Formats: sequence, structure tokens, C-alpha cells
Amino acid sequence: MSSKFFVLVKIQSSIVDFLIKWLNFWLSFFQEILFKKLKSIPQNILIYKIGNIGDIVCVVPALIAIRRFYPNSKITLLTSPGEKGALGAKELLSGAWYLDNLETYYAEDIDSLKRKINFAKKLRENKYDLFIQLPDDLVNFRTLFRNMIFTKLIGAKSAFGFKIRTIQLFKKTQVDHLLQETEVESLLNLLRENSIGKGKIEYDFNISEQQKKHINDILNQKFGNFKKSDIIVAISAGGKKESNQWPRERFKEVVEYLCKKYNAKIVIIGGGADVFQAKVIAQNLENKDYLIAAGEIGILETIELLKRCSFLISNSTGTIHLATAVGLPAIGIYGVRDVFGRWFPYGQQHKILYHKFIDCNYKKEECIKRSIELISVEEVISVCERIIKEIKLIKEKS
Repeated sequence: MSSKFFVLVKIQSSIVDFLIKWLNFWLSFFQEILFKKLKSIPQNILIYKIGNIGDIVCVVPALIAIRRFYPNSKITLLTSPGEKGALGAKELLSGAWYLDNLETYYAEDIDSLKRKINFAKKLRENKYDLFIQLPDDLVNFRTLFRNMIFTKLIGAKSAFGFKIRTIQLFKKTQVDHLLQETEVESLLNLLRENSIGKGKIEYDFNISEQQKKHINDILNQKFGNFKKSDIIVAISAGGKKESNQWPRERFKEVVEYLCKKYNAKIVIIGGGADVFQAKVIAQNLENKDYLIAAGEIGILETIELLKRCSFLISNSTGTIHLATAVGLPAIGIYGVRDVFGRWFPYGQQHKILYHKFIDCNYKKEECIKRSIELISVEEVISVCERIIKEIKLIKEKS
């Protein structure tokens, strides 16, 4: 590559950095005008974070950090997964010790001016001392400024978190040449910038004894009394966006290889929409070799199931962040959709497969799909071999 090319990359990266800082300067300016600085420990805190399972799993360490910093405050999470039927915090965080209240709304609940006004009035009645915005990765200036005005309208005395972290300008340059911190680290750093939280990264979910027993019963019924040396591989072949999905036929090849060489047991997880491709993946396997859990168990039971697995092979979807939450090694199959590194699972135990420097427009779905399809079966199998070797070494030492 020529020196001119590297100069261009540096210029584009500098422009991105400048614009993010410039936009955040104005957000900080308006925040200081609209809200008072905290002078005492807040008694009533509202945290705002929207998103589906992956977004919410990534925010859990931040929620725990806030709780540990304010152990005696009343903490409410205001959240939305989008439209009714979508999964989010309600399914994942109900009963979590670090939240006092979980308020979930859906797109239909605020789809008119009257409903928006009623929604704001209801929140205003709670008289929040502190509003914490945990922003989406791609949230823009207009949305954050709107949220700031909304926060003022509901009567919050203090507020922070109105920050842009990513912009899509020169996306190809960013993905090909930059490496950003993970979503988990980014949200925790936002809190630290506001003097909240300095401890370790933690996850915790309210999984009942009944849910744990249910998973035990399912595994024992399917696989019997499996040994400590058995390899159990979790497969997550679905995803919200079709262009994020590695071809199911390739998952099928990898699964058949693992069963043949290592006598691996396969657990296929996901939602109801993933059942068909789960059946395709398991098509030629012996009945004793696989369990299709997709569409059969809830999110919390999926977490418990992942605890019993050796490793996970997953598309870029919420499941891979569930693996992080239980300390499970994961093989992530990623495309060029997001700024590089942001949505990687947190932790050094994971292996991420990706292809960059592709001659296409990274903002287009067909380009993202193409980047996924460049990942070969052989690449995935090679990483599986490395993880299995590491697992065997750990088991020998223990």
C-alpha cells in the first residue's frame, strides 16, 4: 500500500475523531445548561437503555457497577426492545438484585403525541434525582438531544450519558484500520468518566432452581450421564439480520466433523424462528448426538444451558454475549456491519473470525453478507481444534 493511502486513512480517521468530539462538546454544553450537578447521593435513579438481548447482556456490568456505587438508592431501568414480541430486558433481567424496578415499553406505547405525553407524565410522578443515559452504539446527535429534552420534561434533577460513541462516516476505513473497545468496556468507561464504578466486570442473572433443574433434566434425558471429558458444543446459527448469518450448510459441515472426530454432543440454541435451520444442521446426525433447544427454552434457561457446554459457535447475535456472561469460550463469526471490535464479546477466551479489506460498500447488506460468506468451514474447524486442545489441557491439569 502506498504512503498516500496511509495518509488518506489517517486523515479520514482524524475527521471521524474530530466530529465525535465536536458533537459531544455540544451535548456536554447543553447537558450543563439543563441539569444540575449532583451534590448528594441520589435517592431515586432512572437508567435508560433500549435494545434486545445482546444490547442488554452488554449493559449488565454497567448496571451492577451503578448498584455497587449506589447501594441504597432506588434504581429503575427504563427499556424497550422495540415492538411487542421482541425479547429484551424484561425476559433477561426480571428479578435481578441490582434493579428495584424494570419498566418496559414498546413502540406501540408511544406511537402518538397523546401517548408520549401520558408516558412522560407517568415518569414525572416518580421525581427522579438522577437520569443515566446508556446510549446505543449508533445513536445520533438528534436522538440524544431529544432524550435530553425528554429527561428535563420528566423532572430529573441531574443527568449524564448523552454521548456519541460511533459515527458511520468513512465506515470502511474504520472497520479496516481501527479497533475499538467492546460495548461492555465502552459503557463502563462512560460511567467512570462520571465517577461511577471502578471494580471488576460482573454478570448475574436471576435463574431459579426450577429453571436449573429443567435444564439438568433435559440434558440427562437426551445425553444420559455424560462424562467430564465429553465435549458439548453449543451452536447459535440464527440472528436478527439475515445478512449476519453464516450459511447453515456450513454450520452443518462443522457439526458433522466435530461429531465424527470428537464424538461431540451438539446443542442448537436460538428462538422460535431458528428451529428450521436447527433441523437442517442436525439432519444427518445420530439422535443421541444432538439436542435442538431452539424455540424450546427461555433466555435464562439458555444461560444455564450454556454453563454446561464446552464452547459456543455463533453468529454476531445476542447469544455470543450470553456466553461471555457465563465465561464460556466462543467462536464468533463476524462481518463488516459494525465498527471493528465494538460488538465482539468481552474477554480473551473468545476467537473471532472475520474478513476485512473487501472491495465493496460496507454499509450495504449484500457486502456484509459477502464478508460473512468469505469465512470458510476450514477456518471454523481450525479454531474448534485449537479450543478443544485448550480445553483438554485445562481438564488434564485439573
